[in-house]
Amino acid sequence: MKKTTLAAFALALGLGVQAPAQANLNVLWYNGIHDPFSGQEDASLPNPGAGDPSTAVWNITHWYDGSSMPSGSFNVLVIGSESGSAPGSLLSNLPTFGNREFITGQDADFHLTFGPGATNFDGPRGFLRDAINWAGAGTGLGLVLLSPGEGAISLSSLGITGISGDSGGTESVVIPGAFAGFPINTNLTSAGLSNWHTSSHDNWTSVSSAWTGINTDGGSGFVTLVSADSAGGGIAGTPEPASLALIGAGLAGLAAVRRRKKA
Repeated sequence: MKKTTLAAFALALGLGVQAPAQANLNVLWYNGIHDPFSGQEDASLPNPGAGDPSTAVWNITHWYDGSSMPSGSFNVLVIGSESGSAPGSLLSNLPTFGNREFITGQDADFHLTFGPGATNFDGPRGFLRDAINWAGAGTGLGLVLLSPGEGAISLSSLGITGISGDSGGTESVVIPGAFAGFPINTNLTSAGLSNWHTSSHDNWTSVSSAWTGINTDGGSGFVTLVSADSAGGGIAGTPEPASLALIGAGLAGLAAVRRRKKA
């Protein structure tokens, strides 16, 4: 039998090595006109670092309150916690959001700069990396909305329904065991997402089936909500589990071929 390479064997099975869903993301970041966070965003977030499960690289375009929406094609819109008053163009010119919307009561953009900071992945930096990479791995324009109670943009103004009962803040953010294995929570812990001086400024107690609550206040309040149809989906720059299974099948098949040759 002719020598068979791993690549040739995988291709013969029709497997190959599936590319990540989205290796690079164009991120539109909307914030107040006196934005104190852009330095940290540009310094610590665009490139993967220690503990980051994703290889996605970001191109960040900043959009400030009172200015026209920048032109271009974007994978994700991030609405910062210091969002100010939304210009009309924010509501009238945006395309319809795609299948991945991430809404949280946590103002991780603020805490990225003012503490706990950007040193560790298990904290505001990792929270933002996972959220934005997840939103950018879907179809259409992904949304990451940070602490709407801190800014002046309402959920209804963005066409978001099925979420109500905002009950205030918490110092303790809990990742329930059922959701700890979700890619969007990868390498994050309850301890890392808690005690940010005020960890979450919004907790919602009434949520429709269109949403999945992946982080809670330890009780009935949801700190983080994601669109239910893609809640368990992978994050940009990371192969989906099915891809890894295919690669494993290819390796197993190659090993079998080599054993037969030795026999």
